Amino acid sequence: MAEREGMRLAVRPMRTVRPADLDGAYVNPRAVLRDRAAKGMVHRVAYGTYVAVPDDAHDRARWRPALEAAAAAVATAIFGDRGAALMGMTAARLLGAAPRARGDAVVAAPRRHRDVTLVDRRDAAVRFVQRDLDEIDTQPIATELGVALVTTPEQTLVDLARDRTVNDADKHDAMLALGRTADWDRVEALAAGQRGRTVAEPVLRNVRREVARWRAALGHQTILDVTAAEAADVVAGAWAAVGSET
Repeated sequence: MAEREGMRLAVRPMRTVRPADLDGAYVNPRAVLRDRAAKGMVHRVAYGTYVAVPDDAHDRARWRPALEAAAAAVATAIFGDRGAALMGMTAARLLGAAPRARGDAVVAAPRRHRDVTLVDRRDAAVRFVQRDLDEIDTQPIATELGVALVTTPEQTLVDLARDRTVNDADKHDAMLALGRTADWDRVEALAAGQRGRTVAEPVLRNVRREVARWRAALGHQTILDVTAAEAADVVAGAWAAVGSET
């Protein structure tokens, strides 16, 4: 029975379950989930929100999801499957543009909601920013708990450009990393059509200029590398000719 229950939890969106989801199956769902958590079957990420522990977890009792996956699970419990999207530095982290997780995760949600404190780590919370999800660019990304919606690199650039709550150095590094592969025409179109344009556009222009300089320097270095390789080939050929003559 426990195995079948684990399989049922595992197929839920983001492997997420709340006591209310089990009302029809148990008299006291909270007690059931507490018992399952003690046995390493589920893990509590926030008050009233649990996730099924992956079957391949090395130490089920000590396992916990990454901050971004935990935030996506909390958002799923509140707004439904893919009813919200990770954004800002949280999205940058999942997109590979930020090296470390921040204390808070940021989620774009269709309506206002209070912050949710994560109970499985210190000083971490999920912050919700009200956004029209139909008006922002998102994409699905796989996490250890399932597929979550995340803002695209271009949308993340625009969001970070107008975000004054993020450490400037961390934001700058993330934006440069995103900008090196982003579609800048799409970035400009998003910035022009969304709120905060007067704040975002100057920041984006500066980042785009830095990315252009980086690309130019990279191209110059590539030319130098090719030239050096060609010179080495010429020298090697000359020595080979000398060797054949002797």
